[in-house]
Amino acid sequence: MDLIFFKSAVVLYLISTLSFFIFLLSSSSLTCPTGLWTARLGFGCHSLSIIHRTFFSGFFPLATPFDALSMFAWLITCLFLLIQHRDSSPIFGAMATPMAAVLMIAGATLSYQLEGPIVPILHSWWLPIHVSFALAGNSVFAIMAICGLMYLYQERLIKRKRLGRIHKLLPSLETLDFINRRGLPIGFFLMTVGILSGALWAGSAWGFYWSWDPKETWSLITWFAYAVMIHQRLVLGWRGKRAAIMAIIGFALVMFTFIGVSLMFGGHHSFRNPTLRITGA
Repeated sequence: MDLIFFKSAVVLYLISTLSFFIFLLSSSSLTCPTGLWTARLGFGCHSLSIIHRTFFSGFFPLATPFDALSMFAWLITCLFLLIQHRDSSPIFGAMATPMAAVLMIAGATLSYQLEGPIVPILHSWWLPIHVSFALAGNSVFAIMAICGLMYLYQERLIKRKRLGRIHKLLPSLETLDFINRRGLPIGFFLMTVGILSGALWAGSAWGFYWSWDPKETWSLITWFAYAVMIHQRLVLGWRGKRAAIMAIIGFALVMFTFIGVSLMFGGHHSFRNPTLRITGA
């Protein structure tokens, strides 16, 4: 049943994406509300999928790449819908819903079914704490990257004096910079808690807090990258275009750490053996 809800959510997210794009191209008065409501319905189905899998699978649904990517997509959609209350720009939806759909499809190709029993270490309350905080931080960084892309495009339109329909649909430069400024410390805090909780979990399970596992190493690199961004914001006063570019680069590093390292390297967090690994950190 959870797979039915999951597939329904993917279809609804894709319909939402198409509706937003049609609105951007044609200004149809019906497609923008359709995009928003299908995104909300998709989010509802997505939530039911996660809830059903939680109660009927026998494990907290963050132990496989499928579940980690599904939760990542759910959090991104949740943040997009929350932002809609502040800024109703359809371009947020045109970027957030396809990102969610792609993450869900990618997760489904990796490991919907477990290949064996969940190892005892994953039957721990550290799992939802560690992975949830890490994914929440990644989701905030995803929204920041979307704002960064929109900032660069909006600034380009203004400089070229193409103040047409797309310019009016985009949030203002001030709004986009404000979202990035507020999101940076929140995402950094969530990432920090995710890393620290993972270290505490490792200490309680294996007797050591840090093993320089490939994902641990790249998570630390990513943490330092965002620490530099905070320094640039607070001390050097970086904002606007430079902050937008840094948000995009930071999220690219997040995605490499989250997916690229998991697929390319071994270690405790590898996607290669989801029954034995911690997938969502």
